[in-house]
Amino acid sequence: MNDCIFCKIIAGAVPSHKMYEDDYTLAILDEQPLNPGHVLVLGKTHEPDFHRLDDLNYQGLMDSAKRIANLIDEKIQPTKVGLAIAGWDVAHAHIHVLPMYDRLDITSKSIVEGTRATPTESELAEIAARLKE
Repeated sequence: MNDCIFCKIIAGAVPSHKMYEDDYTLAILDEQPLNPGHVLVLGKTHEPDFHRLDDLNYQGLMDSAKRIANLIDEKIQPTKVGLAIAGWDVAHAHIHVLPMYDRLDITSKSIVEGTRATPTESELAEIAARLKE
């Protein structure tokens, strides 16, 4: 896509700090990291939703995320290495791979605000049934 910043980075039209590249992905340092060493693994196919990638591109994205996670674990040695897939800021399939030192390094608004859902057993059973269909 012409206006996608990640497509421009993949094409080399926008500079980045490349960490890894293969046929399916490009991994770059996040310019606004949650912690130092925060890496974005970009799928080379422009698709806004990771779950809509074909199997080869999906597997390539996950394989590269694992490779980068192992690298972060070895070189930076954080308490944990986390993954986040959201797609809110840039509508292009990508994975955030980040060194974590606290459980709130990757979290949700509901955890921070203390508003997590507390479904009943019957509500859990209902959603489980819906997802099994």
